[in-house]
Order: sequence, then structure tokens, then C-alpha cells
Amino acid sequence: MPLASQTISKDFTPSANGDVPHLFLALVCDRLSVPSIRICLHGVEELSIGRGDLDRGGERSGSGARLALCVPDDRMSGDHATFRRVMGRWFVEDTHSRNGTLLNGRRIDRKVLEDGDLLELGHSFFIFRGAIPPAPAAGPVVYSDERRPAAEGFETLLPSLAREFVRAETIARTSIPVVLRGATGTGKEVIASAIHALSGRHGAFVPVDCGALSPALLQSELLGHCKGAFSGAREDRAGLVRNADGGTLFLDGVEELPAAAQPLLLRVLEHGEVLPVGAKAPIKVDVRVVAASQQNLEALAAEQGFRSDLLARLSGLTLELPPVRERREDLGLLVRALLRRKLGRSMDEVGFTCEAARALFVHGWPRNLRELEKALEAALVLAGRERIGLHHLPAAVVREPPLPANAETPLAGPPAGATAPAAKVQHFIDELSRRHVVRVVVAYAVAVFGALQGADVIVTRLSLPPQWMTWIVAACLAGLPVAVILAWIFDWTRQGIVRTPPISADQRALLARGRRRRKRTLVLAGCILGVIGAVGAMWWRNRARPSPSTRQTNRATERTP
Repeated sequence: MPLASQTISKDFTPSANGDVPHLFLALVCDRLSVPSIRICLHGVEELSIGRGDLDRGGERSGSGARLALCVPDDRMSGDHATFRRVMGRWFVEDTHSRNGTLLNGRRIDRKVLEDGDLLELGHSFFIFRGAIPPAPAAGPVVYSDERRPAAEGFETLLPSLAREFVRAETIARTSIPVVLRGATGTGKEVIASAIHALSGRHGAFVPVDCGALSPALLQSELLGHCKGAFSGAREDRAGLVRNADGGTLFLDGVEELPAAAQPLLLRVLEHGEVLPVGAKAPIKVDVRVVAASQQNLEALAAEQGFRSDLLARLSGLTLELPPVRERREDLGLLVRALLRRKLGRSMDEVGFTCEAARALFVHGWPRNLRELEKALEAALVLAGRERIGLHHLPAAVVREPPLPANAETPLAGPPAGATAPAAKVQHFIDELSRRHVVRVVVAYAVAVFGALQGADVIVTRLSLPPQWMTWIVAACLAGLPVAVILAWIFDWTRQGIVRTPPISADQRALLARGRRRRKRTLVLAGCILGVIGAVGAMWWRNRARPSPSTRQTNRATERTP
């Protein structure tokens, strides 16, 4: 639909914080070699998707208002589906494809898209996001295989998470401590290892499970001990901190660090030295600390559950790692990364059925990447040379079955049993809302009321004949139907005043979503017009009635011979 034929809506422009809609090709379930794709829909009016070889440039027309995307999916039709922006909302329409278009597991012909919707076109799975921050200095179409992550674990197409990884890459070559915060299984140790790999430090990467440290041997395990320092100390031991000298010490679950260990770690961070058990002089160390936490350390410090001075020295940079359920756009990337780590180049031979892939997107993954990795490992063994099916996945994943794919979602229309007159009335109400007639009438009434107040003052001050006010009121009332007719015929758009086009099926489906709200708006507008009319009638009546001084003057004039 041409931009000039659309009515301006508050939803037409990007949100106030700059977020814009995006469409993600997350996974082609039987061709894992196809990269994930991010499509920024800002400035795009229409997007058509069909089968074909990947066109890295993308086909554009109309100054970028239309975009075409080809996906190498044999189960997709040549012209499979079209995405359109109508009245500030995005619609998807199946263009008579052979295998149909599924939205959240249900077959549809045309539907309004909501944030987070899962679409299936052939064997390709798309995620629609209504408003997310755009990537700076990036094109409208971004392919995952064209982006070279700085290290393993930094793969993402989400602009917000990509910015976090850029910050981590920037700070990796310094000795500034880093805190990674995220739920269990979100890949905190993988990111910590990536930061160590990018740091260029020649020492070792030493992970420490803070919850498993023995309280009795705490100082010895962390700082080491000298031979003969206590019974059983038959040799010198460097300890975990000195083992990481010149490298990175990764404190996993730092919120579980025993209270007795926190001052020991504080001295390491503050002075860069350790005092082993039995030693007489401290030993200098060069250690970079990366801590991981599942909890908010600031809240723990406020509750005296964690030393605030230690937190101040740990919090050089804090990175938030989202759970997998908030990274469904990256699910294809994550699946390919896990399979590549397991199978290498033979990963391209693996495939999923549509039911299995749909289950992966529907499942909430409460244990995040760790659960996803184990589910894929088990499915690979059970499937053998077959494609991974629903019966190869763990019961916890299959327990949340996707919606049935054979249910047809009808287009929005009048309710069943509605009579023809009722349907015509509903259509008339929809047209009043779409053409903004009610807004024009209310605005015209308010403007006329104010104009009559000013005209009354002018007529009174200039001592004009009272008939002038009658003519002015008649002219204002005659202008009301003219304003209604103009509002019905024309629209004020970004391209100027244009003729209002007939209502389309997309607009009818969109308008059907808010009929109850529009009825309330019409009732409210009627009440406002009624109040304005009543006030105007009272004002006109008081004005037409002579004042006491005028009546006395008239009586005196009548008595005068």
C-alpha cells in the first residue's frame, strides 16, 4: 500500500526510545548451513519472502520502501508470504503458497503480528520483534555468517547483546575486573574464557567454584601454603590465586564465597599480593579476576550478605547475560554452535523435523544453554542418521506441545449470526474510526464554541444588530456537515491531503481488534458533544433573553408619550 494512502497514526513512527521492528530468520530446520538473518523493518513498508538463493544485497525498490528476501528452503514457495505495515501495525499474508504459513503453530491467511510471534514458512522459522533497539551502522539485512565474533560464545544477532559483547571485547585487554550476571546455564564460564582468550594474558584460566570451597582449608586452597605450615603440609602448594598468576581467575558463584574468604580476596585485588599459610612475606601476583553471579550483588551488599568494599573492587564492568528464553532469535545460532562443537563440519548433515524445531522454540529452557546442549546430545544419539524428530527430544521439551498446525484462523469479521443491518452498522462505525470523523466533529464543535464566544464579544462591543449573531450561528451550523464530508473523503497524510482509499482486508482485521474500545470512544464523544450543545443552548438562551436594565429601558421608552 502506498505511503500516501495511509492515515497518520501514533503507531506509525518508531517508539520514543528509538526501538524499531525486526524480523529474524532463526533456523531452517533441515538445512543448518543456512545462516540466521536479521532484517530491520525501519523504513520498510513491504517485505516479500520466497524460495531462492541467498541474495546478500537484498532486492529493494521504491527508495527502500519494499524489500525482497530469498531463502534456500525447498519447502518454501517462490512467492511465499508478504509482510506489510498497515496503520502502524505489521501484517503477514500468505500469498497462496503450497505449504502455507503458520503463526504460533496455526495456519493463517492474514494476521496481525505481535511481539515475539513465531512464524513458519516452509521449513524456515522466523521470529518477529515489535520494537527492539537497532544496531548502529548496520544495514537492513544482516547475515550471521558475515559477522565474525571476536571469540567463541560471542555469537548473537540481538543488537543489545552484541553491544554487551563489544564492551567485553574492548575491556578484555585490560586488567579491569568483570562481573558476569545471569541465570544458571547462560554460558558465564564460556564468556569468561572468551575474555581470557582476548586478553592476551599468557597465564592460565583457573575456574573456581566458590560454593565448593572448604571452610576449614579456605586460606590454604586460595592462597597456598608452605611446607610444614601445618600437619600434613609435606610440600609447598601455590594455591588457586597463584596458579592464575599472569592469567585469569574465574570465580563462579561469587555470591556463595564464604565470609572468611572475602577479606583474603580483597587483599589480592587491592594490593596484588598473597600471603600463603606459613609464609613470612607476601608474594606479588598479577591476576585478572572475572566473577560470575546468579544474584544481584548490589542487593546482597545492601543486605550485608556480601562485602561492599569487595564488590567495589570487583565491579569494573558488569555484563548481563540473558536466559535462552529471551534469546529465541539466537536459537539457531546457539544450536549450530553447540552442534559444531560436537560434530565439526559434519554438523551440516544434521536436520530437524518441523515439529521438533517448533518444540525447541516453544520450550522455555529453564536451565538454559546447559539444558539445550544435553538435549541435543541425546537427540543426536537417538536419531542416528535420521532427522531429529519430536520423539528424539527429552520429555521435558515435548511436554509443552506446540499448537496444532491444522487449525485455520479465520479473518476478523462480523460475529456469527450477525444480521445484515448489524454488519452494516458495524462497518459504518469502523469507517468513522478509520477516517477520524468523530475527532473532526469534536474538534469542530470545540472550535465553534470558542469562536461564538469571541463573536459575541465583538458584536456587543461594536453595538452591531443582534441578527449578526444569528447569521454567525447559522453559518457555523452549516459548516458542520461540510467538515464531516471532507473528513470522510480526504485524509491528511505525510504526503499531504489525499483521497481516503477504500478499507482493505488488512485494515478491517486490524480495526476488528478494538471495536469495544471504539464504541466507548463514540459514547464519550457523544457525551462531549451533548455537554457542548447544552452549554451552548443555555448561553444562547441567556443571550437572547433581555437583561433587567434593557427591560427597564424598554418599559421607560414605552411609557414616554
